[in-house]
Amino acid sequence: MNTRIVALLGLINEKNEVLISLRKNRPDYSDYWEYPGGKVEMGETTDQALVREIKEELDLDISSNCVAPLTFTVTYDEINQTILLLHVCRKWQGTPESLLGQKIEWVLPIDLIQYKMPEPNSFLNSMLRDWVSNP
Repeated sequence: MNTRIVALLGLINEKNEVLISLRKNRPDYSDYWEYPGGKVEMGETTDQALVREIKEELDLDISSNCVAPLTFTVTYDEINQTILLLHVCRKWQGTPESLLGQKIEWVLPIDLIQYKMPEPNSFLNSMLRDWVSNP
């Protein structure tokens, strides 16, 4: 069985909203909302992957010093085990802009249930909701 590690980032703004994006034109999970982030490449740390992915997806500069691990979940299929690592970040430089042409939206964690997301995100969403206080 292959193991894939995916680093996800809950960007939290001053209103305690989290940034999500609508996945489009991709074979898996098209039209699902997701956290920014992606696969950790060979030789990369999780923090390095997040810094790279957030720059590539949203044109934001983040520092690994401002990223904290929150929770994880594991999914399985016939070939792969995927470990989803959710981190949080409240400090970055720049204004989020979707460089992949995906719609992005700031959402209160309590409202994430209204967005179609991959099933493993249910656990991640509940942990984020419990961690972030609503205004």
